[in-house]
Amino acid sequence: MRRYGYLLLTGLFFLGGCNEFQQAVKDAKKEIPPPPKDNYIVLVDLSDRILFNNQQQVPKDIAVINAVYDIFTARLNSKDPTHLYYSLHDKLKVLIAPQRTTPKSLYDRVGSLRIDLSAEQPDKKSSAVEETAKTFNKTLPDIYKQAVIGNNSTAYSGADIWKYFNEDLTDDLEKDAQNTLFIITDGYMDLEKADERPAQNNRYASCSQIINTLKKFPDWEAKFTAGDYGLLSVPKKFPSLKVLVLQVNPKEDWNGEYTLITKIWGKWFAEMGISNYRFVKDDNVNEVKESMEKFMDVKAAGKIALLPWTKIDSVDSSLVPAIIEEKQRNIAAAPPTLVAPLEKTPAAVTSNAIAQPAVKQVRSINSDAPDESDAGILTGKKKDRGPLKKTSAKEDDILADGNPADGFNTGIKKESKKNPLTAAGRSKQ
Repeated sequence: MRRYGYLLLTGLFFLGGCNEFQQAVKDAKKEIPPPPKDNYIVLVDLSDRILFNNQQQVPKDIAVINAVYDIFTARLNSKDPTHLYYSLHDKLKVLIAPQRTTPKSLYDRVGSLRIDLSAEQPDKKSSAVEETAKTFNKTLPDIYKQAVIGNNSTAYSGADIWKYFNEDLTDDLEKDAQNTLFIITDGYMDLEKADERPAQNNRYASCSQIINTLKKFPDWEAKFTAGDYGLLSVPKKFPSLKVLVLQVNPKEDWNGEYTLITKIWGKWFAEMGISNYRFVKDDNVNEVKESMEKFMDVKAAGKIALLPWTKIDSVDSSLVPAIIEEKQRNIAAAPPTLVAPLEKTPAAVTSNAIAQPAVKQVRSINSDAPDESDAGILTGKKKDRGPLKKTSAKEDDILADGNPADGFNTGIKKESKKNPLTAAGRSKQ
């Protein structure tokens, strides 16, 4: 009897051990869900704000963008301490806010400042993160060098951040991710042509319009609320979006500037359903980095060092849209040059005699045409005339009084009688 009891207990123990083992096998086979996906969007304002402090805003911008990438990398490392990132699908990209004066080539160039781990093979994800960091360090300075298109505010239009929210933001969001938008701007959102987006019931296209209206009133905060002042509404909602507005740079002439700027943006965000946002002033870049880390709840290693930056004085006009458009308008507006057909002349007459009537006809149509030689009309080359001989206007100018036409001496001389040509084409003496 004892023997049977021992066998029964052994069997129960063995059965229980099997059940635990089988459960352990089942648990091991279960797929571990990937960590939450992050999608970072960096929107850059390249308006006249980059002229601040002799263009020294430029290296600060570059440092802040690189700090965003450092935070992106730190977040990856917190999800995967192995730094292999096999199961991660996070994304980051840098965009330029819509702006008329930004060279169009930069919108293509900035396309290299992005990374999408979901598009990488698992064994390539770690190297992709490292290579993208190198791309940022190399490409960002070049982009900003081309973005400096002038050394005064009139060369720039405003960055249309409103247009980005209204037209483009939806396409940049990921449905299965925590979306975070980093906006690098001074906070004014000014357009050069406010009449293209006119105010409606105290709603404006830019912050400056609101500030200039309210700053003269001591009770401006009460007026802001009672008058329902704010930016023009965007008819879209982004309730799960996190927004960090960086490099806000209020002017110094009014002490309520920063407070009103943040009220304007905060109201605009709230109307779009955005509740998780923060503003960070244009400050020491390491202070900015700490504020970003607190907002993102992650710690990025190391300090930020500013790149050396030399003020750009010369501008490549071939990259500036305003200059390109002006040249195209001038070309389109220029009247066509009319050229009269050559008169038929007997073959026995020399080429010089053939060209002479054509010159007369061209000049009669376009009196401003340069005084080219006969050979120059045929070959397209200017003839070397040698040193000019000084002559009086009375003797040589076609104007009877010797005065230049509209301030310009045509340089066309009166025709003198020519000796008749011989059969050989030579003039009789």
